[in-house]
Amino acid sequence: MNARVIRFVAATATAAVVSVMGAGLANAAVADRLESQITTATGQQSTHTAGAYLKQLHDYLQGAVTVDDVAAVSAAVQNLRPVLAAVEKAPVERAAAVLSDRADVQAAQIERDLPGLTLLAPITGLVTSLLTTVLDLVTSLLGGLPVPLPLPELPLPLPEVPGVPTPELPVPAPEVPDVPVPDVPAPDVPAPDVPAPALP
Repeated sequence: MNARVIRFVAATATAAVVSVMGAGLANAAVADRLESQITTATGQQSTHTAGAYLKQLHDYLQGAVTVDDVAAVSAAVQNLRPVLAAVEKAPVERAAAVLSDRADVQAAQIERDLPGLTLLAPITGLVTSLLTTVLDLVTSLLGGLPVPLPLPELPLPLPEVPGVPTPELPVPAPEVPDVPVPDVPAPDVPAPDVPAPALP
């Protein structure tokens, strides 16, 4: 084959490779920006956030029962119910929805029976059942895929219970504006000016 033809083919192939590489780099930059936006957006509250908060509330309630603190149990149950209601409205797995409903029924019964009590003895069995159900719900929420779940504000401040951390509802992540990703054109790499081979 003529040496000039070989040089022409090689130069054309090089220009094509450089052009493809440029387009690939541009697409990679766009993909990086998209991934960053998705990561930021999914930093919002989710069923996993609710599960983590419910675990804290479970531990707090268990500590309040241990020290027989009626006021702390009452506040914990009142703060538990709005979170359970939020879980019930979310597109969670059926097992989590059933557990959430069961926990809410138990919490409602505790709310009805608690006023006027100075000791927890008459409802200890019911509170123990609620603790078990909440723990099962936590396992279910943390074991499934996270789905968006905005958590409600707490209706009551939780009193301090000795030796038990007071749960804090996570602050919602700031809303991320919808930023359009610009369409980055591939760099225009001119093909080298190679003279056509002279025909014999």
